[in-house]
Amino acid sequence: MINRIYSVLLLCLFVCCACSSDRQQVEKLFAQADSLLNIQPDSALRLLQVLPASQELSRSESARYALLLAQATDKCEKPLFPCDSLLDIALDYYDNDEKECALALLYKGRLEVEMDQSERAVDFFLKGLKVIAKFPEEAETHRHLLSSLGNEYYNANLYERAGRAYRDLYKYCTAYKDKAIALNSLASYYSAIEKDDSSLVLKHKALKYARMAKDSTIIAMSAHNLSVDYYWRDLPDTALHYAQIALQWYFGGKMQSHYYAHIGRVFWDKERTDSAIYYINKSLEESTNIRRRAAALLDLSNIEEGQGDYKTAIAYLQEHVSLIDSLYASDRSTEIQKLIHKYDIQTKIHAEKERSGNLLRNMITGFVLVCLLIILFFRARINKRKRMQRVYGERLAQTRKELSILQNSIEESQHIITLLQREQSGLMQEKEQNQKEIEEREARITKLQGEKINLRNWLFKQSAIYKKIMKLSEQKVSDKKELSVLSGDELEKLTETIFDIYADYIAEQKSRYGKLTKEDLLYLCLDKMGFSSQAISLCFGNIDTHALAQRKYRIKEKMQN
Repeated sequence: MINRIYSVLLLCLFVCCACSSDRQQVEKLFAQADSLLNIQPDSALRLLQVLPASQELSRSESARYALLLAQATDKCEKPLFPCDSLLDIALDYYDNDEKECALALLYKGRLEVEMDQSERAVDFFLKGLKVIAKFPEEAETHRHLLSSLGNEYYNANLYERAGRAYRDLYKYCTAYKDKAIALNSLASYYSAIEKDDSSLVLKHKALKYARMAKDSTIIAMSAHNLSVDYYWRDLPDTALHYAQIALQWYFGGKMQSHYYAHIGRVFWDKERTDSAIYYINKSLEESTNIRRRAAALLDLSNIEEGQGDYKTAIAYLQEHVSLIDSLYASDRSTEIQKLIHKYDIQTKIHAEKERSGNLLRNMITGFVLVCLLIILFFRARINKRKRMQRVYGERLAQTRKELSILQNSIEESQHIITLLQREQSGLMQEKEQNQKEIEEREARITKLQGEKINLRNWLFKQSAIYKKIMKLSEQKVSDKKELSVLSGDELEKLTETIFDIYADYIAEQKSRYGKLTKEDLLYLCLDKMGFSSQAISLCFGNIDTHALAQRKYRIKEKMQN
């Protein structure tokens, strides 16, 4: 029996040591993967992908593993779909007051972007920004959230919101590399709202910061963006210059084929077909993306057709059609994945509703129990109160005697009050009569003032200058530049007429607001007469209301000071 107890104790000790050793091994692997994320993300991803098959993780370890795997997958530019359930674990584990929650929301949002669930993605990004706002030191996560949110707004054609997100992104950038990325995003916003000059300035500034950062990838991207801009401005020489800079600085990667294709199109635009064919073929060799290969084949077909080589053009076109067919099949597979993801989302929502229903039932049951306890509690209180009422009975009789004495005193005092109220009533009637007379006189004054204003307006409407203003306000032209305005002499005539008819109103305004100029007083009179802003602008010699708006602002400041 004793030997069995010893054996069990030894077994428990061995299991504890093994678990402790496993935990240390997992922590060491996580630390190693974290250190590789920024320098060798592919190595970090391979390291993390081996872990689940060989090690069972606790809830906290699963949450951390989810974040590390999502970061490594994203940095390797691979689909985040395999991380979906793990990210759900992380979101369930981390609270809203932990920075890791913001990171989980970021990658969950990017996963929804891949699944074309834009609304859900924006919701995750906004929640992430709300969480990360509590951690101002986490600038990198803040940048990623703002960048992803801005891109979603941009893709949804919500350009003003995208612009705000990109401006906020730039505020969180301190490194030259990050500034270059933010400026390129902001430049795309200005291009979308057709402010091409502002976009070009920002792209040049982005290239400047990229060179200061000495980051070859960002330099290539910024130069490529400039090349595309100049290409669409029909400046092929400048476009070629920046396209060559992009190729010079890009040392291999998935964008290599894209850069080759672009410089090929620039050469084609310059009618240098040999160079165009060379670079587009290079794009075809470097690219594994079906869409880019199809586009390159179509460009080659068009070039060969332009040179009269219809046989080669048809061959390229047939390859293009073949790739488009395979692309359609690939898109169908992607659509199926998206439908599966949508079904998973609906399943999770249904499970959450069921959980909420159970919670509601539990809350109702608890509420009923609490109500029963409250009823029992108040029942005991009522019984106690009845017992106390018997004690209070005797005190109540004594109190009633005292109340009778007090009542007599009250009645005597009430009689005196009645006499005083009668006297006061007479005074109130006299006061009401005086008040009524005052109100009648005030109403008469108001009526006379209205008649005075109407008379002034009628008098002004009889003048020739009024008819001139009405004629100007009724102009109908296709171009604002064709609008007629009051001449200097007519404006002077208008001023004399207004100042003559509305002299007392002008005197009142000058006494109240001494800083008002002659033109300010003229504007106030015209505005009081109900002229539109456009008509008043024409009186002052302006065809639009911009100057008038500035005058309104200055008058408001003068009246406030």
